[in-house]
Amino acid sequence: MLSVWASAADCPREMPAMPTYTADWFSDHIPLWERLLEPYRGRPHLRFLEVGSFEGRSAVWLLSNILTHPTSRLYCVDTFEGSDEHREMGLDLSSIYQRFVANVAPFGDRVRVLRGPSQRVLRSRRLRSASLDFAYIDGSHRARDVLEDAVLVYRLLRPGALLIFDDYGWQPERDETARPQLAIDAFLSVYRGAYVLLHQGYQVAIVKAFEAAAGAAGVP
Repeated sequence: MLSVWASAADCPREMPAMPTYTADWFSDHIPLWERLLEPYRGRPHLRFLEVGSFEGRSAVWLLSNILTHPTSRLYCVDTFEGSDEHREMGLDLSSIYQRFVANVAPFGDRVRVLRGPSQRVLRSRRLRSASLDFAYIDGSHRARDVLEDAVLVYRLLRPGALLIFDDYGWQPERDETARPQLAIDAFLSVYRGAYVLLHQGYQVAIVKAFEAAAGAAGVP
């Protein structure tokens, strides 16, 4: 079932003064993000989306450093149930959503939570074609899921919007269908000419090519 949280009133009444996390897979990427996202810093009416929010570390960074204007919004897509990899690591998955909500609560209605499987959420009417300025794909590691996320997210991006994939170099010893690289390579091949490649390392960053965008109504 898809649930949408769009108001600080839906957050717990008592929250920690500082964000709390059980893992940090984001901080190493901050220098790259600072460089790529600097043109967006503080601008009004931005619409950002991330697929895979976990406890909100990347969301809190975006809201604290880039999406600082009160009219800008971040859409967070996640089941908040964790993954098989998280279970293998022995992480506490029982309160992911509660930690996420507590961590992003200070930002109020600048955060919109779309809770559910990304393949369903990204098809919902809540998100409209050519409406996003930035998207981050960091959800399922399975190649088929990553490829589907990429195709669905691409249509939501405005021409000139930035898209970042995480985990391109994740655990190369695993079967290729169980990690993102195969999907990202396939997407880059099929969509060649429809993007500009900005960075390719552990993360991959592209800009959607400027092309005609039909029905470019914005996300509320």
